[in-house]
Amino acid sequence: MEIDFEFRKERKLSEIVQDFINLLRLVLRHFFQTILRLAIVPLCLMLILIYYGTTKINLTTTQSWTESMDLIFIAVAALFALLVVSMVFFGFAIEYFILLKNKRGTDFDSHDVWQAFVTNLGKYFKFLLVSIIASVILFIPFMFALIILMFIPFIGSFAAGILGAFVGVWFFCAFLFYREGYMPASNAIQQSFSILKKKIIDYSVSSYVVSLVFQTLLVMLTLIPSLIIGIIAYNTIGFENTFFDSVAGRMFTSIGATLLVLLYIVYYMFTVLVSGIIYETAKEVTYGEDVYEKIQNLGKEEDGQ
Repeated sequence: MEIDFEFRKERKLSEIVQDFINLLRLVLRHFFQTILRLAIVPLCLMLILIYYGTTKINLTTTQSWTESMDLIFIAVAALFALLVVSMVFFGFAIEYFILLKNKRGTDFDSHDVWQAFVTNLGKYFKFLLVSIIASVILFIPFMFALIILMFIPFIGSFAAGILGAFVGVWFFCAFLFYREGYMPASNAIQQSFSILKKKIIDYSVSSYVVSLVFQTLLVMLTLIPSLIIGIIAYNTIGFENTFFDSVAGRMFTSIGATLLVLLYIVYYMFTVLVSGIIYETAKEVTYGEDVYEKIQNLGKEEDGQ
């Protein structure tokens, strides 16, 4: 299905936020259907891993050193699995956005997203290495800036959030410039900064506003299911030392934690859409591809061809 949305155009701050809302309204159902099909297997694996971790928790006895190490190992494995799953689905969201803007519609499915991700997997690993090196270099000045902002009452926290949002958009745009062949991976981060600094306030604030809204929604969405699951668990099992000894207690914990993982993934995938709009805006400001295309089409219309 074709969507009525103009990706390639210059936008101001308010236009970026408004266009994100418009795009989300157009593709929300298709976005969820496509991504949830891809999420079934990873979420089932996370559910199994979390459930296995609950079998190692025993609140009634003092755990031995080896049992504690097993629990720590499982916790580290779960965090690593969450990191991997998050990165993979972040890639899925990027490929979804690219397919969406290239096809100018939703005539693709989860298989197309998977194929595009696998095809460009080497680029993801290559840029990951570049971004790790860049993060190490930028860590000290970034932390120094955050420490300074912490001492500024009220405004400092917002400024720190905006700074963090800009760093996220910066790395995102650098990858897409590399992913679409505009820049090599080696200096994509440096070149993309030169592009983004032209409208740094618009890009940073718009990304921060959307992230803040979704963070608020995420808290609300996690709070309500947590309360429901907690009330059910309290009335059926009770929060006693033997909570993790029962299958029901473990299942309540596993399902609740898996739902939190799903919401966490969905939140970060939605941020891809607003970052993608910022990328298209920055690309149009720099390269003016839409303007050139319109001029060429105008010339064809004048020639009657």
